[in-house]
Amino acid sequence: MKPIDLTKITKNYTSGWIALSSDYKKVAGWGRTIKVALERARADGEKKPVLMKGAKSYGPIAP
Repeated sequence: MKPIDLTKITKNYTSGWIALSSDYKKVAGWGRTIKVALERARADGEKKPVLMKGAKSYGPIAP
C-alpha cells in the first residue's frame, strides 16, 4: 500500500479527534470526543469514517 500524506488535510486540527472520509481525502468531522467527531462525520454523509487523534506533531511518522 502506498503511504498517504494526511498533513495537508489535518494541519488545522491539533487537538481532539478527527474523522476522515473512508478514502482519506477530506476531514468529514472533528470533535473533542470520539462521539462528537463520529456524529459530525455521519451528518456529513460519511458511513465509515476513519478516526485519528489530532496532534501538533506526529513525531517521526509525519512532519
